[in-house]
Amino acid sequence: MPITKVWIEEGCIVCNACEAECPDVFHVTADSCHIKADARIDGQEDENRSSKSVLQNGLQSSLETSIIAAAVACPVNVIQYEQIISQIPIEPPKIEVEVAIEVITSVVPMVAETEPALAKVQSVISETITSAPKPRITEVWIDEGCIVCNACEAECPEVFHVTADSCHIKADVRLDGKENENRFEKSKIKQVLGESLVEKIISAAAGCPVDVIKYGVFGDVPKIEKKLDAVHDHSPDAVRSFVWDIAAAPNRVVVMPKTIPLPSLRTFLAEQEAQKIADEAKWQKQLADYEINKTKALGENKEPPKAPVRPAPKKDDNDMIAPVPASADAPELLYLREKLGASVQEIFQQSGELVCQVAPEAILEALVLCKDDPALKFEMLVDETATHYPVADEFKFSIVYHLTSLSRQRRLRLRILIPENYDVESAVSVYPGANWLEREVFDMFGIRFKNHPDLRRILCPDDWEGYPLRKEYPTLGLGQREIDFREDRSGVLMRLSLEKAGNLNINLKKPEAN
Repeated sequence: MPITKVWIEEGCIVCNACEAECPDVFHVTADSCHIKADARIDGQEDENRSSKSVLQNGLQSSLETSIIAAAVACPVNVIQYEQIISQIPIEPPKIEVEVAIEVITSVVPMVAETEPALAKVQSVISETITSAPKPRITEVWIDEGCIVCNACEAECPEVFHVTADSCHIKADVRLDGKENENRFEKSKIKQVLGESLVEKIISAAAGCPVDVIKYGVFGDVPKIEKKLDAVHDHSPDAVRSFVWDIAAAPNRVVVMPKTIPLPSLRTFLAEQEAQKIADEAKWQKQLADYEINKTKALGENKEPPKAPVRPAPKKDDNDMIAPVPASADAPELLYLREKLGASVQEIFQQSGELVCQVAPEAILEALVLCKDDPALKFEMLVDETATHYPVADEFKFSIVYHLTSLSRQRRLRLRILIPENYDVESAVSVYPGANWLEREVFDMFGIRFKNHPDLRRILCPDDWEGYPLRKEYPTLGLGQREIDFREDRSGVLMRLSLEKAGNLNINLKKPEAN
């Protein structure tokens, strides 16, 4: 049934719903909604409330569905239109055949004068009601805040495509043929897909843990409640709507480092020697290629190529000089090597820092010496921390003790390299302040300390799974725990920050206060 006229009654709240549904007809201004000039015969643009100008002939049938959808979506019911069958403004037909006949016969009495005319009206109304457009999804878009959890693509792969940093609406689904979040374009999806995938799209939106999937609807689409999976429901019978694993979301794979950036004089010298050998091999190859090309050119009576020139490094006074390890000449380091002997594995200096690496089993002896020996007198343990080196073969962690001599105004770094599952002797007996520092190292890395008076987690709850500062600890996806925050802006931002910082595979048990 072609729609001949469309107009806007008083009370428009400029919500933009109509223009989003049918931009060919409606134009939302700052204070009202207008019927576009190029859609009307009179060529004017206003609410069309008084003139009731007729739509262009080519638009009356082609935009029928969109106009009806816009009228249905209007929250204040100010969009009115006129169709050929009744020549009166009507709402989308949602009434029984008998009621429709009664309405029309009361408005147009001549229809009921003869029984054939009444039967014809009944037939037309029945056909109109039964052939009404099916409920469908008109458009789908992704708001900001996607955590690339892969839930939507697992639920409805025909529409959603999860990338490394967001979720896209596929190009072959949209009318504009683009693939992105569809956040700004609000491009319509193909009507056939909107009807056939209506339940899957709504189910994907209901399963989104951060509620960023939005959609427009036409008609009475099914209502699907938000799903409770194991993230929110911790009961034993909880069933997830999809599988949260690395294979389902490749963007969540933890990329392990390929090098061992451990500051070391021996490592630095070895790298310099390797670079020197590589440069020499490259130069020899250039010379060999020159000789080959020269011989070939002479054989063909051509001019020989120019001899290669070995490139010299260009010096720029503005270049930054990177601090590199250097041989130790500080008396503290030489004294430690003399006293500890073979227990000292390496000593060097870098950027004014003194570094002494000792064997793991000699760390307690080295700490006692540093604190009590009058030649050293490092009275204060400023910090004790660790670093994870998963690529290394002979060790997996380094533990660094930052010592300070207040009386001598000197600093020293003691370091040990340990393998996995190595229990380090606690420094609490020498420096009592190491208590909480070693608890933090245990909490973040899982390194255990022998003879520690109270070795337990200090930042994470006791039942926390994993060690957050290890390199294999995943940090993409939904937060480790479902925590209740305040509903103000600060609480929402904190919750979103934790959700983006964690991984759904771990720490899903909600902490409860005793």
